[in-house]
Amino acid sequence: MIVATQAMAVNSYAKTDPNKFKNCTELKKVYPKGVAKDAKSAQQSGATLNRKVYLANKGSDRDKDGAACESQTPISTDQGYGY
Repeated sequence: MIVATQAMAVNSYAKTDPNKFKNCTELKKVYPKGVAKDAKSAQQSGATLNRKVYLANKGSDRDKDGAACESQTPISTDQGYGY
């Protein structure tokens, strides 16, 4: 009986992790530009740096660039000079 109670407690915690989001739509309500695992990924994607949230949602990092649910438009280094 004690083992069953402990197993239920572990499963309950896993379902209520405040860093885990159901999908990118839900994550972007809190982090509109997505989340990144490190400073380099955040700078390249424009996503918010939050390693803990990234790790909980790394399955949403489809292109495996270190940013989950980031905007599809990458940050441009173009200064708009039209060359």
